[in-house]
Amino acid sequence: MPPRRKRVSKEEENEKDSGINHDNNAGGNADATESAASPSVVKYPPGKHPKIEEDTPTVDYETPLDPRSELFTEEWKIPRFNLFINFILDELIEKYKLLFKDFIKLPSRKFHPQYYYKIQQPISINEIKSRDYEFNNGPRTFLLDVELLTKNCRAYNETDTLIVKNSMQIVNYIKCEILRAKNITKNYLISDPIRVKLLNYLDKVYKVTDKGVEMELGNKISNLDDKLHISEPFQELVSKEDLPEYYEIIQKPLALDTIKNNLEYGIYTKIYDFLIDMQLLFQNALVFNSSDSLIYQDASKLLNYFNHLIDKKFFAELIDASERGELKLEYDKVEFEQYLANGGNTKPLAGPLLPDDDHDFDFDNIEGLGNGYNRSLLTEDYLLSGNVIPSTTTNVDALVANVDTNEVKRRKLSPELEDESLKIMKYNIVKAVTKDSAVSQYLLDKKQFTFIRQVSIFSSKHLYNVATKPMSGSRPSCNQNWVEYKFIGKELNQNENAFSFSLEPIQSFLTLESTLNENNNTSFETVLIMNNEIVKSDKQAIMQKRQQQQNQINHDTHNKENSIDLSKDQNESLLGPEKFELRLHEGLNQLEFRCTDKISGQIEKIKFWISIYP
Repeated sequence: MPPRRKRVSKEEENEKDSGINHDNNAGGNADATESAASPSVVKYPPGKHPKIEEDTPTVDYETPLDPRSELFTEEWKIPRFNLFINFILDELIEKYKLLFKDFIKLPSRKFHPQYYYKIQQPISINEIKSRDYEFNNGPRTFLLDVELLTKNCRAYNETDTLIVKNSMQIVNYIKCEILRAKNITKNYLISDPIRVKLLNYLDKVYKVTDKGVEMELGNKISNLDDKLHISEPFQELVSKEDLPEYYEIIQKPLALDTIKNNLEYGIYTKIYDFLIDMQLLFQNALVFNSSDSLIYQDASKLLNYFNHLIDKKFFAELIDASERGELKLEYDKVEFEQYLANGGNTKPLAGPLLPDDDHDFDFDNIEGLGNGYNRSLLTEDYLLSGNVIPSTTTNVDALVANVDTNEVKRRKLSPELEDESLKIMKYNIVKAVTKDSAVSQYLLDKKQFTFIRQVSIFSSKHLYNVATKPMSGSRPSCNQNWVEYKFIGKELNQNENAFSFSLEPIQSFLTLESTLNENNNTSFETVLIMNNEIVKSDKQAIMQKRQQQQNQINHDTHNKENSIDLSKDQNESLLGPEKFELRLHEGLNQLEFRCTDKISGQIEKIKFWISIYP
């Protein structure tokens, strides 16, 4: 990267003051060695360097540093934004400790009391991490707070100091991570066809001229150069021997040749690995050079030119090629799990959400039920079935209803099904509260349960007896190790039939007891499903055993006239409430009790989510 300016000796400074001009090389590497200062001199000493003048420049708290950035021009969100901010900041602080060390805490009031007179809104990394940004305009507020780090630093310190340069790089690194997370649904894996396309666009950056930049951006052209490639100063890394101070400032030096090699040899696995490095390449030049230098202006032009190519052309080509079947857009599953991509820009650009068609994840269904960034997704994070992603080829009705694409294809092949109501829907809490897209069953009038009289969940008899009737000579336990929950049928309906609670590990043995209403009790059929497996009740076990014995007698020719006599306890079990003995697993357990009327076919059900602490 070309320098902001070359080092000059005192003699050259005197000549300059005398009116003798020297040629200013845009590359900046030719004369740097001849005019290098003594190695013992540190050009950019660390620490704060307050401005000498008393008047501090006014800090604009509401205007972004780059209002044209997509982070400010587009609406976006990241799931669990506060947690994401803390995670990213901790990662960057660990990676760039020297860069962040002056910005983690506010300046000391004892050693820098004047700071609080000059700066109206002091801020630090700790203040940003402690604030809540999960509100309507939270992402924009967060970005303005981050930019305030460098705005305050520029206002208080001399412009050409290390601390100011560091503050600019901090803002760039944080924005790059936000940019990567914001565009998670566009961060495809780099396959060979995508790599070829990226190399073509990189070649355009190599060969572009001033005139080419202005033509591409749609600006007015007036006597601009059309021969000199303005990317030449950015093609090779800055020499450490010619410009050692460059490496005092820039934490991640980059060049076009380096990025091209990384792309060709497969170092970049995802699109935004490449795009972020291209962003940092030109941002490094903006950090190191002064705003009135030619190299600064060229870097700004190339950055705008590159962003325009990617946003307006590259991703549009990917969509078009994907729709024609020329390439398959794939994602990094681990990255999707880390960032919980359902809350970003909602839909991917094109193609399947994950690499395989038979994937287990559907991120439009995830509601973020307590997930952090430190574990993968579980099945209980999904509200309904996965694999329901509308593609760009589905019709408008299917997109509104979020219907499976296979269902849409079936309708296209069968025109007679066009009038059939779309029944395959994903239940989304946000959509359910809106009138137009709510699931029909949640718009029905509340219908009180009539089949189920009561459902009880309580601890096993052994645990209850030990707690209430201790052995002779021992005292009752001070801790209540048994539980009992009762759910009255007349207080439940199809909208209010789901419950959740947590239990200690000692309470993992439970009994579910159901009592049905007496009217036509024999027409009811009950079933209990725990973690997708059917649990037999005591009545069902007795009837199954009785059937097995009867079948055995029927096959025995000598005992055809014999009958099955149930014991007294078994008869009482058949007449009394139905009981299900449960052994819950550590973690979240899902139970569903159903009661079906065989005559009318109506179903009443109660759902339970029981969490057993580890």
